[in-house]
Amino acid sequence: MGQPLTIDLPTGLLQVLGSEDEARQEAKTALILDLVRRGKLSRARAAEFLQIPLWEFPALLAQYRIPWFDYSPEMLREDLSTLAAQPPPTSA
Repeated sequence: MGQPLTIDLPTGLLQVLGSEDEARQEAKTALILDLVRRGKLSRARAAEFLQIPLWEFPALLAQYRIPWFDYSPEMLREDLSTLAAQPPPTSA
């Protein structure tokens, strides 16, 4: 688990999101992806925080229209190292 954080959402926004659990997940995802977009968080760390394999991360980035190949050299090294350590995805 992580450290709790409280934010106030307008009632109408919570209704759009459906439930408090969905709002929590959306807020967490949005924050993490914004940090990726601004270059403050590597894709590998973001995938780890979102508890998804790095192999699945490009599809999530595409949903939010964040380019996969916008890397600083150090973040590229970190993500390549993470990918090398993970088993490749299996075909369905």
